[in-house]
Amino acid sequence: MSNRTIYTNISKLYSMEGGIRAGKALEECAIYEDAYMICEDDKIVETGEMKDLQLHDEKIVDLEGKIVIPGLVDAHSHLVFGGDRVNEYTMKIKGASYMDIYHAGGGIHATVRATRKASFDELYDKAEKTVYEFLKCGVTTLEAKSGYGLNKEDELKQLRVVQKLNINTPMDLISTFMPAHALYKDYQSVQEYFDLIISEVLPVVVKENLAEYMDCFLEKGVFDANESRYILEAGKKAGLKIKIHVDEMEDIGGVDVGVDLHATSLEHCMVTSLENMDKMKAAGITAVILPATSFNLGKTYANVPAMKEKGVILALSCDYNPGSCPCSDPLWMARIASRGCHLTPHEVLSMMTINSAKALDRDHLIGSLEKGKQADFVVINATCFDEVIAHLGANPIHSVYKKGIKVC
Repeated sequence: MSNRTIYTNISKLYSMEGGIRAGKALEECAIYEDAYMICEDDKIVETGEMKDLQLHDEKIVDLEGKIVIPGLVDAHSHLVFGGDRVNEYTMKIKGASYMDIYHAGGGIHATVRATRKASFDELYDKAEKTVYEFLKCGVTTLEAKSGYGLNKEDELKQLRVVQKLNINTPMDLISTFMPAHALYKDYQSVQEYFDLIISEVLPVVVKENLAEYMDCFLEKGVFDANESRYILEAGKKAGLKIKIHVDEMEDIGGVDVGVDLHATSLEHCMVTSLENMDKMKAAGITAVILPATSFNLGKTYANVPAMKEKGVILALSCDYNPGSCPCSDPLWMARIASRGCHLTPHEVLSMMTINSAKALDRDHLIGSLEKGKQADFVVINATCFDEVIAHLGANPIHSVYKKGIKVC
């Protein structure tokens, strides 16, 4: 017997139907006023205006004039790690750069030490709390990268934590294998480390279905374009799709690597050139913008106005991690994005829903509220989504539904 529920008296239903948005279309939200939505089991079967609703003997949930948006999709996080890097905050305030801390043995290196020390259960319990923080803030699908193990045992440990969380929590977790996050002191050369990853770790990742994507930190002083291409090609050959950290601090050819490897998304894109924006547009690659990282590091925001003008597909994500952006609040991130990247609330919503779903190859399943899509949605105490972005500090979320079930 199916579980059919009608949600009524929605003041504004932001359906986001109509597909991926770019350029001027980023502003379009497909809003139903005085609306209803019908869900059956884990799917949406109908949306429309209350005047057209025909009621029968069905379960009804009166939403009393609240607004409804699709479940938010966060396409870039570093969910699983040990310890914290609170001590680095004061260093940054006193003027130390991200790379200063990195080369002094802090940053990623500090988290690797803590992650290796932590047991599976310790990592699981810590990450589980964060998953529920995201859920309470409206995120119903979350990407999660490895990259703090940087050896066979601990990279696999991180990925297995994600796999178990995906089974045990309401969140849909999309796993990304990111062994090329840094070169740790265990190895004499990049080639030695990559040989280990390709021969001993990647086959296990594929055999146990531990990841859908492979990622690399393509940045000056970390991995250059040739090194990144080498490891990512190995992942692609093994059947993983590609996401790449590019142009966070310097442009060293990351976009070209992404285009050549048919990457699903390129992430950060803070210093991406106009020429490379054209390449991304032509390749249909999604740019995942991470404005909270720019805010936290005191860096320039990505040139989103130019990307919009070029017609690049744009998504927004928190970049949750222990150091450069310990943020699990997508609405706070969205407010930063609107102000720092000159985005309207409707543009922000497009980038956090249907376009972020595209950055995970899930836009056919999630990211909009229309017939046949998964019943992931957020009920908000507000008159409109503009109010959510205009107001600072408050969490207006009333409830969160995942696959038709209220989870928060």
